[in-house]
Amino acid sequence: MPKSLFHRVADEACPPAILGRPGCGPPDYFPEVLLNDLVESDAWLDLELKRPFLALWVNDESFDDPDLDDPIEILTNSDARKFAAMDPVVDLESLRGMKVKLVYDD
Repeated sequence: MPKSLFHRVADEACPPAILGRPGCGPPDYFPEVLLNDLVESDAWLDLELKRPFLALWVNDESFDDPDLDDPIEILTNSDARKFAAMDPVVDLESLRGMKVKLVYDD
């Protein structure tokens, strides 16, 4: 059965994360909650998944917006930078323009 990038990240992170943790905002915020959980737990993730996962944020138009005023986006962009700096380190600039596959066949 195919798995989404988010499911693979949650499953393969060490320690594993819970995707769609109950009580954490609207369901459409699950990627942001997942990213925050990875940062808060100091999770390790293989580069094969870490790079495309972070590319989702780097390639969002709001990532470099200095006038951003949405607290969720500000926190998420900060979390993306923190997660990139965690081992294994990812150069965010190298992810610019990266095409991301959201569904993987197992």
